[in-house]
Amino acid sequence: MKEVITYSLHDYVRSHKYFPPISTYFVLILVFYTYKPNPIVDSYAITALFLFVISAWLCMSVLSLDSPVQRQLLILHLGSSCQYYLAKLVTVWLITLLLTVFTFLYPIIFNMFSGTVSFTIGFVTFANHVLLATLGIGIASFFSKVMMESAINAYGGLALTIILSITALGIHEALPASIRYVTWLLPPATVTQQPLIQWEGDSLSHLSYLSFIWIVIYAGVIILLFLILAKKRR
Repeated sequence: MKEVITYSLHDYVRSHKYFPPISTYFVLILVFYTYKPNPIVDSYAITALFLFVISAWLCMSVLSLDSPVQRQLLILHLGSSCQYYLAKLVTVWLITLLLTVFTFLYPIIFNMFSGTVSFTIGFVTFANHVLLATLGIGIASFFSKVMMESAINAYGGLALTIILSITALGIHEALPASIRYVTWLLPPATVTQQPLIQWEGDSLSHLSYLSFIWIVIYAGVIILLFLILAKKRR
């Protein structure tokens, strides 16, 4: 699987399909940190949402890269379609990991914050970026070329899902109490926002872990479902 990941990274770079999502992300980060100083945790919470959207975009482009013939050859090489699709998702995840490192270090290097980033704050905010990137990848996999033949339906459905996931807290408050539970079906892209904003950053014991655990569970389930469904579609 390592060889397929390496091949996918090289092929993706050669295709230049990485340029629109990654350049957009760099512009978002640069514009966001135009003014300083900025609050540390709040800023990282917002940039994590940026990464959530861009990771979904990256996943769509990576999964649409291989032709049917290439896909079949790689699956034959691995001996498993699940390993092939997992290798593709890992490829996207590695790209988002590099973007996370950039997002984390850029404001520190250029002194964009109002204070010093402690190890505790750094660990939590870095993990939040990784989790939301993984969630974005999982969501996008369901709208990729692997699952949908129509590009309009794929990108339209993904855009709608991302919008609903970002506005989930507002939808939750607007719905009657008797049916608010339906918002749990939406991707939990913003569930860590409120805990992070309310967190003073002094101790991990003062931070609620439930929101982070829910993202792990949700992302894990949808990625597993994608691998199962993609195998059946083959």
